[in-house]
Amino acid sequence: MKFRISEKYRLELHWDKVIYEQDGIAKLSNCYFIGPVLKEVEEMNQIDSMSLDFGKQYILVVPYYYIANLSWDGVHQTVERIDLYDVVLTNKYVNSVPKLNDDDYILMDTSKHISEKHHYYLTYPSYLLRFDGDLYSFRR
Repeated sequence: MKFRISEKYRLELHWDKVIYEQDGIAKLSNCYFIGPVLKEVEEMNQIDSMSLDFGKQYILVVPYYYIANLSWDGVHQTVERIDLYDVVLTNKYVNSVPKLNDDDYILMDTSKHISEKHHYYLTYPSYLLRFDGDLYSFRR
């Protein structure tokens, strides 16, 4: 599967460890955002969430759209990096789709979330990548 994201709108979510304690929830430890788009990001809410749309990548793995909710309770924001605290990724399929590895990361396309467009779009197109930047392909 091919995908294109303008470098300007690239946002990456990284973590040190993934913990699966209960169905539908993956906890992400030492989680942070990096990417060129951070130069444009306004101050983030300390407690918030965003919907990540993995539909294009996971279409063969789950019977419906795969939109996961990423939520956090605390942020520390600089121009180069945003550290997130108490981060969880939730979706009823989160335990049945291929598990996240500690060295994976999520790439998000934020191009439709500039100030004048943000309220029209509810999700962020997202992709799970390996540590080396290769896109996971779940085709059989």
